[in-house]
Amino acid sequence: MKYLFLEIWFFLLLAFLLGMFVQWFFCCRNKKEDVAITAAPIASTETVTAEVEEKVAVDDSWKPLGLSSRPVDADELKRIKGIGAVIEKTLNELGIYKFEQIADWSSDNVAWVENFLAFPGRIDREDWINQANTLSSGGTTEFAKRVDKGDVNYDS
Repeated sequence: MKYLFLEIWFFLLLAFLLGMFVQWFFCCRNKKEDVAITAAPIASTETVTAEVEEKVAVDDSWKPLGLSSRPVDADELKRIKGIGAVIEKTLNELGIYKFEQIADWSSDNVAWVENFLAFPGRIDREDWINQANTLSSGGTTEFAKRVDKGDVNYDS
C-alpha cells in the first residue's frame, strides 16, 4: 500500500490542486467585495437603491428614533403602500408606531431600516416617506382609502 501511494502521490496532489482551482473558478472568482459606505451624509435617499447589488455596511447610529412603548394613538402603518402586517409588526418592535416617525427619516435612517428589513430600495421605490408625510398631516392616499374600505386583505 505504501508503495502504491509513493507511485501516485504526484497525481493525487495534482488532482487536489485541480479541484481547488475548479472550485475557485466556479464559486469565488466573480464575487464582489463588500462595499462600505462611510458615515458621511448621503445627498438623497435615491442614493441607496434596489439596483445596487453590493452589500451596504450601515452603522447602528443610523437607526431611527423609536418610542419606548406603544402610544395610545398609534397609527396603522399598513395604510402605507408597501407595509404589510409583518413589516408593521417589525417596525413596531423597533419603536416605530407613528406616521410622523417615518416622515422624519433621513437617508441614513432609510439605509438602516432597509438593511434591517433586508429590502434594499423598497422604502424609496414605494415612497414610504411621502406617504407618511401625507398621512401624518391628515391627508390620505389612494392606497390608504383602499385599506380603509377593506379592499386590502392582510390576512391571506
